[in-house]
Amino acid sequence: MYKIIKITVFLLLGLFYCNFLYSQDIIITRSNEKIECSIKEISTDEIKYQTADSDIILGITKDQVMEVIFASGKTMQFESAMKDKINYEGQKKNALTFKLFSPLWGYSSFSYERSIKPGASIEFSLGIIGLGNQRMYSSEPLWGSTYRVGYKFIKSPDFYLKGIRYSHLLKGLYFKPELAISIYGAGDYNCVASALLFTLGYQWVFNNFLVVDTFFGLGYGLSTEGNLGSHFGFSVGDKSFPGAISSGFRIGILL
Repeated sequence: MYKIIKITVFLLLGLFYCNFLYSQDIIITRSNEKIECSIKEISTDEIKYQTADSDIILGITKDQVMEVIFASGKTMQFESAMKDKINYEGQKKNALTFKLFSPLWGYSSFSYERSIKPGASIEFSLGIIGLGNQRMYSSEPLWGSTYRVGYKFIKSPDFYLKGIRYSHLLKGLYFKPELAISIYGAGDYNCVASALLFTLGYQWVFNNFLVVDTFFGLGYGLSTEGNLGSHFGFSVGDKSFPGAISSGFRIGILL
């Protein structure tokens, strides 16, 4: 009788183990580690699970998990708190800014920026040459325009904390490769200038409404004149040193 009970218990344990083995869940971490387990709970910040060789319930933060494959075949994917768009709902993703001192240099510059994803945005700028102080350039009426396009890489924090995220999608230290072109003239004088700039800046956001941006850029540039000079938003060197430099201060609103 005892032997029969012992065999029965052994068979039941074997069936339980086989059931666990062939109907288990899989957690795939961001480092591509696969954890075969039985998921017990998915909370706001953590996934609790149990492995076949342990009675202890373990936990892993959702920021460390890329995907969960359930025994039923259903899957659930996870984003880190930094990249999860849900964490930025309600934040305005567009900015319209004005380069504050541009009219003093003979033009007026406006920029439009749009957040593409957490940590990245694209920016377009248009400058109207002649809409500002013209006397410092020519006695003849100025005409022309400037165009700039750049891609912002917004810096993430230097250290990791559970649930850490950007305070605002458009706020922070950024690095921006950008292309700038100016086409202008006065009377019989015409000029085209261009520059490839690598810009470092910092943008502040106040109350999800006001935005302030300051920046400085260095790169390469040239002009049809081939002389050292300012070209409405950036300056370039002569043919012997085709460097370029740019700086500015922008203020605007979020949309």
